[in-house]
Amino acid sequence: MKPIELLLEKYWIVKEMDEDNYNKIKTDLDEQTQSFIKDKLGYKIIANPYIIKLEKIPGKPQSFMGIQEFTNKLEYLFLCMILIYLETKSRRDQFILSQLIDYLQNLQTEIDLKDVTIDFNLYSHRKSMVKVLKYIQELGFIKRYDGDENKFADNIENDVLYEVTGISKYFVRNFTSNISDCNLYTDIYEKEQLGLDQDKGIERRQRIYRRLFTENVVYPEDKEDLDYLYIKNYKNTIEQDVDKILDASLEVHKDGSYILLLDNQSFKNTFPNQKAISDVVLFLNTTIIEKMKEEAMTEQDIFVSELEFTKLVEETKNTYKDGFSKEFREKNVKELVAEVVTFMQEFDMVRYHEEKKEYQIMPIVFKVRGNYPKEFNADENNN
Repeated sequence: MKPIELLLEKYWIVKEMDEDNYNKIKTDLDEQTQSFIKDKLGYKIIANPYIIKLEKIPGKPQSFMGIQEFTNKLEYLFLCMILIYLETKSRRDQFILSQLIDYLQNLQTEIDLKDVTIDFNLYSHRKSMVKVLKYIQELGFIKRYDGDENKFADNIENDVLYEVTGISKYFVRNFTSNISDCNLYTDIYEKEQLGLDQDKGIERRQRIYRRLFTENVVYPEDKEDLDYLYIKNYKNTIEQDVDKILDASLEVHKDGSYILLLDNQSFKNTFPNQKAISDVVLFLNTTIIEKMKEEAMTEQDIFVSELEFTKLVEETKNTYKDGFSKEFREKNVKELVAEVVTFMQEFDMVRYHEEKKEYQIMPIVFKVRGNYPKEFNADENNN
């Protein structure tokens, strides 16, 4: 991968864990790319003897931009509390899991956790803790020396020995304002924009480039959307930048714009990808497209009820299940709908409207679909 691809793909590159890519970025990141990062994206590169990190700030905060491995608020809470704990440690300090647990239990008595009460006697709380511990190990905050946190999930008495690497201090970026009174992620974003004219000059340009590079698709909010008008007016310039920086292409349509990667390019959070659920959604998109054609519906403002969406998933499973992975062939429709919705929301393919209990099918669904090749053999696929 090119240095810019590594920086965009990964949260950061830790030298001790990935020295080859660390050195690749240090030596191969050219001035043209650095200028693009600074001027067009408005991002900063943090580089020190331990990590290289591109501070990726969204052009527009989206719910799918959370940590994909986390599934509940408690896990985010554990992460923040562990970061506080690690601030009390120095590089190469060691600690055991039971010490961390004691610290977190004491900490919850000192800070207002709103409606959350931590109880490690509960299996669900220990399981969430294990998930967070694995996540911070993958990022390189800590190294495990002895023990197995999976056993902690089964029994609170099981201990694990860890060592602090010292890089957790670079995890949270420095904010320009006090965010202690923020309740929502959108509050943080709005505070950071105070004093900036978001509809002029460099602020607008950087916001739009950030959206194209961090969102799977940028939709026009309405016919007068000034950001979308900018994309259309400066399409050639943006397209040249995308081609030079990523060797990719920019697709601009009346109902959405997105960066299209080459066949040999693969990022972690792109669609389609190698996950089995990605194949299911490709087939579901085909079912939706065919259904819309039957009913002579356009791609604009398509809403379906929960029941109608469930029927679409069920029809997809009945038609294409021979090519599904064993895991998804064996799921019942309710389970399949839940996974499909979560995945499609991450890529802004569907939006759920709580008040009417219905799904909005977004235009990108009509751009990417899947079918079996003529030589497809169901029996071979299922073996």
